Amino acid sequence: MREAALAGAQFRSAHAERLEQETALSAISGHSQASLPASGSAIDPRAAKAAAGVARDLQVPWSEMLSALEGVRTREVALLAVEPSATHHNIRITAEAKNTDAMLDYVDALRGQSFPDVSLSSHQVQAQTPGNPVRFVMQARWRAQ
Repeated sequence: MREAALAGAQFRSAHAERLEQETALSAISGHSQASLPASGSAIDPRAAKAAAGVARDLQVPWSEMLSALEGVRTREVALLAVEPSATHHNIRITAEAKNTDAMLDYVDALRGQSFPDVSLSSHQVQAQTPGNPVRFVMQARWRAQ
């Protein structure tokens, strides 16, 4: 349940960011076309690059990626942070597991979803926390279904 709430919050955040980017794209597109002289000279390369970046970000299947994360349910692992990179279709996940076996099982389970390449970047036993959970960071590349 905690993972679903976290994923929902992150989806809302990604959706809000997408709306901001759509607004920025509209502003850039409107500004670029309005600023074109009648002679039809070229658009500012910086504005074109920014617009292309926004358009690329808008085409990322965020909901599919979050649904794939939600598809891996376990009571032994809690997601702490999900940081997607639209340009590379990579995602950085910080999570906490009850033990190292649960951590490794979660990494393997992600490989079975929409994440063909998953690698464990780091892990550390939280000796100061009751139960000594394992906090870990992984990198995954996702593919749209």
